[in-house]
Amino acid sequence: MFLFAFLFIIINVKKLRMEDLNVLKRFAVKGYRNFEDELVLDLSQHGKYDFNKDLIRSGLINKGIIYGKNGSGKSNLGRALFDIEKNLGVQNSINYFAKDTNPTFASLNGNQDVFFSYTFQFDNDEIVYEYTKKDMFYVSSEVLKINGKDVLVYRGDKDNIKLGFEGTEHLSFELMTDGASALLFLFKTFKFGPDSPVSKLFEFVKRMLWFRCLNRGNEFEGHGSAKDIGDRIIEENKLQDFQNFLREAGLNYQLIVVPQIDPATGKSVKRIFAKFKNGQVPFYSIFSTGTQALELFYYWSLNFSQYTFVFIDEFDAFYHYELSAAVVKQLNKKSNFQSFVTTHNTTLMNNELMRPDCLFIIEDNKISNVAERTSKELREGHNLEKIYRSRGFDAK
Repeated sequence: MFLFAFLFIIINVKKLRMEDLNVLKRFAVKGYRNFEDELVLDLSQHGKYDFNKDLIRSGLINKGIIYGKNGSGKSNLGRALFDIEKNLGVQNSINYFAKDTNPTFASLNGNQDVFFSYTFQFDNDEIVYEYTKKDMFYVSSEVLKINGKDVLVYRGDKDNIKLGFEGTEHLSFELMTDGASALLFLFKTFKFGPDSPVSKLFEFVKRMLWFRCLNRGNEFEGHGSAKDIGDRIIEENKLQDFQNFLREAGLNYQLIVVPQIDPATGKSVKRIFAKFKNGQVPFYSIFSTGTQALELFYYWSLNFSQYTFVFIDEFDAFYHYELSAAVVKQLNKKSNFQSFVTTHNTTLMNNELMRPDCLFIIEDNKISNVAERTSKELREGHNLEKIYRSRGFDAK
């Protein structure tokens, strides 16, 4: 009986660990914006370091910082990664490039369709989803593979789509709109169980988040909503938590909620004010761009438990270097989602916060971690920033 109970516990612990594995393993894109040739981000390429082991999850890189010169493609990489959301029906966005009236999508140096390839690891299943697009919203081909087997093949002819799912033998794509995703149409018309790799793919994509805070305010795409930041903090009774968050970042404000009359509607609303010895003022009237960016990070952090993949573009454009490190530490503590940030801040390039295989450089249509960019054996005591500045990680 004791042996049976012990085996039962071991089996269920392993099961829980496996169920927790839902990650992006590899991404490739070709012909997109400045990526004329194929660019590959392989998150299975990691070293055997004995420090910061929690940045690697089940053999895959879980946290990363991306460097690169201006115009190298850091932002475009994030945009390309999140193209999958448009294919699979995730439309939440605000102030994002998808709302441009005439966005540049394909590389201006080529004339082929743009190619995207995603490899995911969901429990014991490897899912490969590849597609090509003529423009941002026109899918010209799709292939879905589960554990190496083609289960959906679409080559632009909706009357000749090949499926490998039991029960789909007589499924018709006649009502599918030209240029739409065959996979999305299939998901909406055929009932997949919650444990199906297809359901897990859609759930993963639904919980991806891209955001940044530059001079245009809150820009995001993916999981979330465009609710006013202050309204959400008040409605969810997070004011004290937000104040503590700011204090940990070195910003000491006494925040209060003050009823106001909205001049546009004449209705009573609640606003966040900062209280001082001689009075109180609207908090948003006195905070800096750095504080605004920090508030945005706090806003999205309220949902950290729900995300699968987070990409923050130019995350510390307005941060002091110490604050940048504090934000990276916050992200690194959250193992339930993969996170990648772009920056020019080389003070973060160290083994206290990160490790060599989690620091990426994008250059000349290629991206690789710094451990791959040198023949030197990188150790915990090495000054990675110094090596980088002395061009020790220039592509060989």
